[in-house]
Amino acid sequence: MYALKEMKKVKVIDRHSVKSIKYERELLSKINHPFIVNMYYSFQDYEYLYLIMEYLQGGDLMNILIKKDVLTEEEARFYIAEIALAIESI
Repeated sequence: MYALKEMKKVKVIDRHSVKSIKYERELLSKINHPFIVNMYYSFQDYEYLYLIMEYLQGGDLMNILIKKDVLTEEEARFYIAEIALAIESI
């Protein structure tokens, strides 16, 4: 199973996000780490940019934070450790 991230080119340009999207794609194409989502393919058409990524059944950290609202201390420690290891690999 895969996840499709699509980004409308006009919105990327309007939000001045062109550089950050390019960096995201470049970084994800080079990294293989258990705490960073895998990107398998990227492509574009006239209107959209697409990233084909690993499907995360529980969602990403942002979705978890939105659903839970508040993390327990144990959960916070767990996610902080994962983030630290992911950043270290970059």
